[in-house]
Amino acid sequence: MFFEGSEKKIELVVKSSAKALRSYGRKAWEEVVAKSRASILSDISNDQMDAYLLSESSLFVSDRRALMITCGTTTLVHAVIAMLKFIPKEDVELLIYERKREIFPEYQRSNFYQDVKLLREHVDGTAYRFGDEDDHHIYLFQMDNNFQASEKDRTLEILMHGLDRSAAQVFESGNAHNEQSVLKSGVRELLKDYQVDDFIFEPQGYSLNAIKEDQYYTIHVTPQSFGSYVSFETNHSDQAELKSLVERVLEVFKPSSCDILYFEKQGLNNKIPCAFQKKRSYGAEIAGYRVDFDHYYKVSDIVKPAEILEID
Repeated sequence: MFFEGSEKKIELVVKSSAKALRSYGRKAWEEVVAKSRASILSDISNDQMDAYLLSESSLFVSDRRALMITCGTTTLVHAVIAMLKFIPKEDVELLIYERKREIFPEYQRSNFYQDVKLLREHVDGTAYRFGDEDDHHIYLFQMDNNFQASEKDRTLEILMHGLDRSAAQVFESGNAHNEQSVLKSGVRELLKDYQVDDFIFEPQGYSLNAIKEDQYYTIHVTPQSFGSYVSFETNHSDQAELKSLVERVLEVFKPSSCDILYFEKQGLNNKIPCAFQKKRSYGAEIAGYRVDFDHYYKVSDIVKPAEILEID
């Protein structure tokens, strides 16, 4: 059974004078999640953030920022509309809607172009595509507004394809599919000193949220043999540590290719190094951020055998 691991994402920021997003309460956010055709499985909190683990990915809510990620055939755009019904439009300082290329877009309930038309009924905005349409790419829609990102406002996304089977099998059903095997995978080693909430899905799949003060990590694994996929995201703000972080993430999941999407304050031009071979690179200044999208692949001289097909 195939599951679409590629995700959709919304990031919304309100003004400092606006009502705190956390104060709307869990019920409001449950209704938002339901509009996307997902549900809340569990949650963790600290003084600055609530993190909800969803049936399809994650939701993070702080006083000024909401970040929601969904996968599968979810309808995240309807969750965005639900947010805008209780959050006054004049309080919204930033809205970025993101959608990654799907393997089977025909199974989705909408496409990016339809999503943008719906969003534009509520906010004015500009749409972008990073990457060639017939290759790895990301769509972004930004609300037209003069948002000013801070120096420490960074987001790193590592979107991985074609996992090595030894890494993927940890997250599949069977004897290896348990908490102990996940611990051995090295995932938790990426998150020392963080409060962690994770879930092992049956028959396969894994999701994790981790928070510490105002920083988060989130990981979602779709380990199927065809179309295996992992998304890793963090707002970890220490630029000097990001290189080693990328190396450790790639070592844990062993993908054959990956996309790295990086947001930082407009005017900066830091690069995220990756040991893989770079195939394509795209960049733009969007909504107060410098946004870079790079596609990488792993160089290998291993000749794999052709697959024998069973045809009746």
